Amino acid sequence: MKEFSSPAEASNWLKEGKILIHPTEGVWGLGCDASNINACEKIALLKQRPKNKNFILLAPSISFAIGCSEKIESSKIEFLESIWPGHVTVILQPNNSIKSLIKALDKSIGLRVSNHLPIVNLLNSFNNLMVSTSANISNFPTPSLLAEVKEIFDDPDVAAYAHDNGGALKPSSIIDLNTMEYIRE
Repeated sequence: MKEFSSPAEASNWLKEGKILIHPTEGVWGLGCDASNINACEKIALLKQRPKNKNFILLAPSISFAIGCSEKIESSKIEFLESIWPGHVTVILQPNNSIKSLIKALDKSIGLRVSNHLPIVNLLNSFNNLMVSTSANISNFPTPSLLAEVKEIFDDPDVAAYAHDNGGALKPSSIIDLNTMEYIRE
């Protein structure tokens, strides 16, 4: 399996429509170009997960994330600026630039702007939304070692962005921007 340490090389892999094992704030993730339907479907296939299960999207910046959503009132933009970049996923209504495959049944998306430096560097190079889902088979634990993840997802279209995970011990918090209620704390 190919391994990249360079954000530019990992970014080019994503741009080719391929899958990337990547670090997150806490656990290994599987990512792809969110605008590439085939890559999104391949992740669902590799994870053996239902196609209707939602993906979390990572954005390279707060302004990029806001630009992907329907109009957001200024008080909620201030809120986003207070929690991002960070380990918080926000459910919001996207604009028409987001493919329907990655929207939930209610047409919302889960979006995060990470503060984990390897992901920040990757997304700054990629300059697009990246699907990010835990690197495990659905309903099974996520392995803690990169070698285990590579073994599970041994496929010619999968490569690893080999940097360390952050220190988070639990998944990101999730808040619904419409209701301002936490779905997961």
